[in-house]
Amino acid sequence: VQNRVAEGRVRRPGEKGPMAVPGAWVILHRVGSDRAAPLDSLRAGGDGAFRFRYAVSGSPDAVYFVSTTFRGIAYFSTPLRERTVRAGDADLLVYDTTTVDSALSVQGRHIVVSAPRNGRREVAEIFEIENSGTRTVVPRDSTRPLWATRFPAEAESLAVAPGDLSGGAVSFRGGRGEVFAPMSPGVRQLVVTYRLPVRAFPLSLPVDRPVAVLEVLLEEPRSAVEGAGLAETAATDIDGRTFRRFVARDVGPPGVMRIRAQEPTAGKAVAILTLTLTLTVGMTLALATWYSRRRPTPLAATPSEADVLIAALATLDARFEKAATASADERSRYERRRVELKARIAETLAHDSTPA
Repeated sequence: VQNRVAEGRVRRPGEKGPMAVPGAWVILHRVGSDRAAPLDSLRAGGDGAFRFRYAVSGSPDAVYFVSTTFRGIAYFSTPLRERTVRAGDADLLVYDTTTVDSALSVQGRHIVVSAPRNGRREVAEIFEIENSGTRTVVPRDSTRPLWATRFPAEAESLAVAPGDLSGGAVSFRGGRGEVFAPMSPGVRQLVVTYRLPVRAFPLSLPVDRPVAVLEVLLEEPRSAVEGAGLAETAATDIDGRTFRRFVARDVGPPGVMRIRAQEPTAGKAVAILTLTLTLTVGMTLALATWYSRRRPTPLAATPSEADVLIAALATLDARFEKAATASADERSRYERRRVELKARIAETLAHDSTPA
């Protein structure tokens, strides 16, 4: 048992800077593999300040964070990792709401295509949806999605993988993925996985909205992609697996990319689904949001633990590569996180390969 302290403030944007939200209810949460439940709650003071004293116990993978609700929307802090957290990681920034979606844009779209297995290729599409405004955008009603995108007609087992948006916030119908979750200012990650029969290739995917960064990763060495201004860059190596990488920037509609995949050969080794994305929003907030809002994902398309860890490593590398500059502290955090992920990937793969 370890005693901890978390101190922060609940604030919202104002004309002259952040303004206090007095009297807001703040909840302290614990989410772990052994149990998940609120630990404590209190009302913030007149200056929006709050303070929790709590004990850490149980499973070492447990995550602790605080939340509040404003205008009907829940907001979460980053995980509270230190024994004493004051301001910064414990602060809660809330926003007014709007139904005007003009501030929403796609900063990144990343497509990963695996080698074939059992007549199917695993595909992951990762979208970075940015709200560049100062208000949380909410749907006008329950029938009109906040954001939507189209998937190939032959896509099977569409599912939402762990990210900023959970499966409960996305609906699949008529070949479309529709997002109904509120979008607070910042960047939110949507990860969708599906399977395509090998006969679906060559595969044509439209670019139906502007995107700042378009990226395609192909596991098969003789596969390629053309169109939409995509140009091949240096291959990416992820835990011994090499992916051809194609990138385009500031792509606008109308546009079409065409993915050509090599014919599958007999005896092909089992391909592992690998996800990638570049995020400009902190992954700690994404983790807290997913833990608190997660929904069961269809078993037919749920990535394995190794898949998710490899995806996290690819995301980390891509995000660091995208950054124009990095401070010594940011580089140190990146390197520590990378070592941790590679160790967990090796452990998970070793466990998966051990005969039962």
